[in-house]
Amino acid sequence: MTFKVSEKYRLEIHWTMANYNQEGVAMLGGCYLSGPVIKEVDQMNQRDFMVFDFTNQYKIFTKDYYIATFSWEGVRHTPDVIYLDCVSLVNKYINSVPKLKSTDYIVIDAAQHTTEKHQTFLTYPAYLIKSDGERYDFRSF
Repeated sequence: MTFKVSEKYRLEIHWTMANYNQEGVAMLGGCYLSGPVIKEVDQMNQRDFMVFDFTNQYKIFTKDYYIATFSWEGVRHTPDVIYLDCVSLVNKYINSVPKLKSTDYIVIDAAQHTTEKHQTFLTYPAYLIKSDGERYDFRSF
């Protein structure tokens, strides 16, 4: 199952562990952002959120659109990686899909979030990817 995200605007979110201690919430430990678009990021707020739209991947699996809120409290910048603390991924369906593994990651298409366009586009197209680089195919679950 392939998907198209311009390499220039590709943002990857990785984590080392995911905990599901609360309904509708996945807490992601050891979380960091990487990818070519990192070089375009001026500054991120210490406490903020992004809204991910997994519709292109999940519309087969759930009856509603799959919009998830990705939030953090704490940011450390390096030239190639942005480390995030106290990260959560929230949506009422988060406990309905397979549990996130430490080898999974999320790919974000940030093409519509340049300085000029960011205020117009409220969500980021997102895809949940397996360790082999293929996106999850939820038709098999």
